[in-house]
Amino acid sequence: MGDAEPLPADTDDAENAQDAENAQDAQDVEVGTLPDVGPEHRLPRPVVDPDEAFSGREIRRLTAAVLASRTGGGLGQVLSDLAYIATSVLISAGLAVGIANALRDVVDAPAVEGAATLDPETVRLLVTLALVAAGLGLAVRLGPLGVSAGGVRWWVPMPVDRPGLVRPTLVRALIAGPLLGAAGFVLVAVVTGTEWSAVGGSAALGAAAGLVVVALAGLAQPHPGVVSGLARTSDLGVAAVPVLGVGLVVAGVSTGRALDLPLWVDGLVGVAGVGLTILWASRLDRLSSAVLRARSAVADQASAGVMSLDLRALGRAMQGSVRLRVPRRPRTFARVRGPVQAILTADLTLFARSSSTWAQVIGLSALVVVAQQIPALRAGVGLLLLLVVVGYRAATVGAQGARHAEQSTELDRIVPLGARDVRRVRAVLPSLTALTVTLAIGLPLTFASGDPGWLVLALAGAVTYGAAAIRNAYRKPPDWSGPLLATPGGALPAGASAAFTKGPDVAVLCSVPWAVALLLGAPAPELVVVQLLLAWVAVLVATRVPAERT
Repeated sequence: MGDAEPLPADTDDAENAQDAENAQDAQDVEVGTLPDVGPEHRLPRPVVDPDEAFSGREIRRLTAAVLASRTGGGLGQVLSDLAYIATSVLISAGLAVGIANALRDVVDAPAVEGAATLDPETVRLLVTLALVAAGLGLAVRLGPLGVSAGGVRWWVPMPVDRPGLVRPTLVRALIAGPLLGAAGFVLVAVVTGTEWSAVGGSAALGAAAGLVVVALAGLAQPHPGVVSGLARTSDLGVAAVPVLGVGLVVAGVSTGRALDLPLWVDGLVGVAGVGLTILWASRLDRLSSAVLRARSAVADQASAGVMSLDLRALGRAMQGSVRLRVPRRPRTFARVRGPVQAILTADLTLFARSSSTWAQVIGLSALVVVAQQIPALRAGVGLLLLLVVVGYRAATVGAQGARHAEQSTELDRIVPLGARDVRRVRAVLPSLTALTVTLAIGLPLTFASGDPGWLVLALAGAVTYGAAAIRNAYRKPPDWSGPLLATPGGALPAGASAAFTKGPDVAVLCSVPWAVALLLGAPAPELVVVQLLLAWVAVLVATRVPAERT
């Protein structure tokens, strides 16, 4: 019996040890570190059956089936959509042909004897180069591949193949690129008076060029730095085309039949486009979720600007893909004294850091010089339209600071100045950018006639366009809740149409003295005085602050 007494002690020790082990396991579970167990106690690793996993194509089809079941669209709806698309295409084609014929009459207008004239083939070459550069910039900014905003939220996080999700946009890009390229080249050929027998060759070259542009944009899309560089290069290319035209005009060079290229050139460009497309299609899996989200945001903002006819929103969407070069140690504001200098320096710094803005100003100034070599744009109504359109555009390019201030109102509120004074200061840079265009018209007229009144009109006109750009930059967003206004193009809210005219209305109405002077051929002293008064009125109107903004 004496040997049996230690058993309870051993049993207690065993039970205590078991309790301690259970407590340690519970503690390990709480802290998230499970003890290592033997192979016989481990759970099997979950394995996904490849035959049961969804692909990107199946996810798209499943989503389309769900949407179709909820919308209830049938064959009638499909036929109705196709009829609508066909009607829209026919109407757009008719408008394009009408505009092309009108521009063709302008380019082929008879020249004044003894005056320099720009050859139509030279115009064709310049416009074609600008079209290719602008198309590349638009393609890289919008991004040819992507999914919708809903697809970014629901499809992209799924463990499915990325090429299967974006393949429909690849097909659309490969169709839209050549079609738009061919249409653009054909319009340029028709406008410049090309014979109809050579239009087919222009269409083939345009389709091949469009394929190359879309493929290059697709290859660059996964790399934001390359996209920004190509966008900046395209802006510089568009601005360099008018400068090239000025050089051709000064040198007296006529390109003759420069664009009558042999067929093997069209084939070479087409082969390059096909090769780039194959390379692009093999790299669809390199698109990251960040790139797809950025592309979706730009596409949504751009489509909203197009649907609402808001060019300001569209411009913001296009500028979102270009990065500004910010120096590491900015010393621009070291000598700034006072709020006025601070605003001017900030606007100038923003203008200088964006290569596309100052390049556009240079290009617009050169465009005015080149366009005046066309007989119909040398005097009269043609020259007036050139002045108003290009001058106002140059002013809006210089009003980037005001546009940012309208979007972020705290930029103006932190400055110890009144709202009217802030707007007056911000009107300085747009007036200077518009001055480059007005001087490009006023100086030749002054040298030709010897009348300095043209220079005064140029200075006053620059102030007018600068004020119009400020009025447009600070305008309210369109009000789509107002009453509808019946127009030949459909119903349009009256409030929205009124918002779109703020800015251009001042530019047009305050250019009446210019119109009279160009029609008469001389700036009378009364016209100069009226133009100065209208410039003052334009500044007053543009700097007026509504009551709700004070």
